[in-house]
Amino acid sequence: MENKKIIWDFYQDSLIITSDPYDKVEWRATDSKIEFDYPTFYWDSLAKPVDVVDKILIEYKLSKNKDTLLGTLTNRNGKYEFGLIRTE
Repeated sequence: MENKKIIWDFYQDSLIITSDPYDKVEWRATDSKIEFDYPTFYWDSLAKPVDVVDKILIEYKLSKNKDTLLGTLTNRNGKYEFGLIRTE
């Protein structure tokens, strides 16, 4: 999965998220969801960085012909719907 800012590489034992900074996380998956904890930070009201662990839940459904993935990503900022279509 890739966009201009973030690339996600899924492996059997981990998920590597390439952005700034580069991170690798362990993930848990079933046939309908992926879960992982993503260490990150935010700036508090005093402009100091605060470390947090963002719990990510990706719920998805793969089409019958396995070329379209529809889902919802939930993190500490909210819930986001997405769709991915495989191309050649």
